[in-house]
Parts: sequence; structure tokens; C-alpha cells
Amino acid sequence: MSSHEPIAIVGMGCRFPGAADYRQLWQLLRDGTDALSAGEFPDCTADFRPDEFHITERENAELDPQHRALLLTARDALRDSGLDENQLAGQSIGIFMGQSTAEHWDNRDPDRLADMYAIAGAAARSMASGRLSYAWDLRGPCATVDAACSSGTLAVHLACQALRTGECETALAGGVSLVRGTDHTRGYAAAGMLSLSGRCRFGSEEADGFVRSDGTGVLVLKPLALARLDGDHVHAVIHGSAQASKGRTAKAVIAPSIEGYLQVIERACATAGLDPAQLGYVEAHGNGAPAGDHLELQAIGTAIGRHRPADRPCLVGSVKSGIGHPEAAGGLAGVIKTTLALRHRHIPATLHCDNPTSAVDWAGLGIAPVRTPTAWPEPGPAYAGVNTYGLSGTFVHLVLGEA
Repeated sequence: MSSHEPIAIVGMGCRFPGAADYRQLWQLLRDGTDALSAGEFPDCTADFRPDEFHITERENAELDPQHRALLLTARDALRDSGLDENQLAGQSIGIFMGQSTAEHWDNRDPDRLADMYAIAGAAARSMASGRLSYAWDLRGPCATVDAACSSGTLAVHLACQALRTGECETALAGGVSLVRGTDHTRGYAAAGMLSLSGRCRFGSEEADGFVRSDGTGVLVLKPLALARLDGDHVHAVIHGSAQASKGRTAKAVIAPSIEGYLQVIERACATAGLDPAQLGYVEAHGNGAPAGDHLELQAIGTAIGRHRPADRPCLVGSVKSGIGHPEAAGGLAGVIKTTLALRHRHIPATLHCDNPTSAVDWAGLGIAPVRTPTAWPEPGPAYAGVNTYGLSGTFVHLVLGEA
């Protein structure tokens, strides 16, 4: 199989603030609803039944809620793809899941015995993917990915590579993040990274940081040629992807850099066989941290916007403006939003960006914020990019196209 083989998204599942599936997420985005205004995230594991996933009650007593969320969302994605979950045993289906925090384990009583149920249920992050392979008796590659906020999109990138090399013919890729403790929150707050206004104001003059939120997203992926042969419904196509570290191109190990974004955008487009100028929209990492957003917008303009027609700037937006930042799952929210935007050739508004930041030369960079619901800016085939950046210094870029 070619190393440039397009990968089809044939199934999707997600659970984010205000949305129990991708249809509800799309409705939330189309309506311009701010899910953070509710102030409390619904329990995305309420319908979990351990026996349905071959988990004993003893195991379930120690189980990280993130495992429950992934299992439920993976099942949603499998059903959406048309795969019969009762007919998967023994198949070479790959599992790649992103998880960055383990606050359920962090909050565990230190005086309580840490037996193997606790280790396999919460301490070992490898189990986030292992649980899924075990639940459906899958025999393909299996790995949990931790690249901070790039975890979920890196899982997608690795799944695409496994499909192209023939390690598996189908793969599930996703990410999860549930806020279950205060240590990370306090640390981010002390560093001035969290929004005092309680909103992710990407691209706004009033941007003041991000809001931690819950979420999980899972995609079912297959080589496009195989998906067509099998008669699958294709939501969108991943034409190319890339990951890279910024090295020391930033002043601190946790800080992003323009160079980091540029290299993954250019590599992903090269893998896709596309000119970056063909991307009509970029779903930004865009968590509302002013310094990081400015660097990202500069990079998008440099790599894409400046090469586009003056009357068709590259549009940029962020799903985090409406649902907060679900960290390891944040990139999956962006991928699912972009997939739906491609399918409907419609880009929902990015909220809280009525006053775009003056720190960015929008027109000079050939970029524009999506302040109102907008029809797809290109008359021909629709292509889009999805950016993510992780605290570890890992950038990931995915190039998507309409089915």
C-alpha cells in the first residue's frame, strides 16, 4: 500500500460538554451554543455497564472513568461505522488512544493497597487502549499515546501509519480527558494559563487563557480504497498527517513556536500531495492562551494564508470556544468538527471573537476568524487542516478533505 494512501473516516463517536454524540455536537456548533455556560459537565459515563465490556465488578471498582468513557465512545463509533461489535473477535483491528492525565489515580487514597486491580484499572495508562482490545477481542496493534494536548491527534496519525503499512485494515483512534482532580488545575492557574473569564476566547483581544473541560472522541479508520470496496459511508478523508517536536525553537520546553507549526503543516501537506494554499480552513489548536494563539496564527498565515488569493483568506477557528479545552481529547473535537464542516461545506462560528486581536495582522497574513456561520470558502474540492500542540513540545497536523 502507498505511504500516501488516503484514509477514510468511516465511524465517529464523541462525548463533549453539551453533546452526547457527533450529531448533537454539530447542532451545538450550528446553533452557536456555549456549552460552558451550563457551568457543569454532564457525566459521560452514566450509561456504563461493566459486564458489556467483559469487566468484573471487582475491576470496575478501581476503574478510571476515562476507561469507561473510551469504551462507550468506541462502541458508539463502531456502531456508526456499521461494524457488528459481536463479529469483531480475532480481527486485526488496531487501537490507538490518547490519554495524558490520570487524576482518578492521583486522587486515590495513598494508604489504600495498590493491588493489580488498581494498577490495571487506573495507574497504568497503557490500559486505556488495552481495555478496548480486550473488550472486543481485537488482535491488531494497540498503544496508548501521551503527547499532552496532541495525544488524540497523534493517535490518529499513528493509526493512519499502521493502516498504510498493512499492520491492520481497520483502526480505532481517539483520545480522552476527564477532570477529576485539582492538582493540574491549581498548577495551570498558578502559571496564569487558565481563563479568569471562564471562556476560551481564541483569536480575541479579550483572550485570557483556557478552560479545562471533559471529553472523549473516537474515529473508525480504514484505507479509502478498502472503505469504497466495502461500501462504507465515508464521513471525510485524511489525506496526510505529520508530527514533530519543536526542539529548542521556543524559549521554554512547554512553549510552542512558529517553526514547530510550520514544519508539521508543510510535512502534512506534502504527504497529502497538496499545496498548503489549497486549505480553505484550519481548525486551530486555539485554546485561548494569547501568546500561543498569536504564534499559531502567524504560522497559519505564513504557511497557508499568504499564498491564497487576496479575496479568499484562510479561515481559522476553534471548537474550544464553545466546549472548553478537553486536553488529550481536544484535537479529536477539532477533527470531528472539521469532518462535519467539510461534509456540510459549512463552518460554524467561533464564539467570543467579536473583537479580533490587534496583535495579529490578519489581512497581511491572509487569514480571517470565523465570527459568523460561513459557507465553505472554496468553489471546488474542500480541504482543511487541523492543528494541535502539546505541552511536551509535540505538534500534529492533519489534512482532511470532503468524502
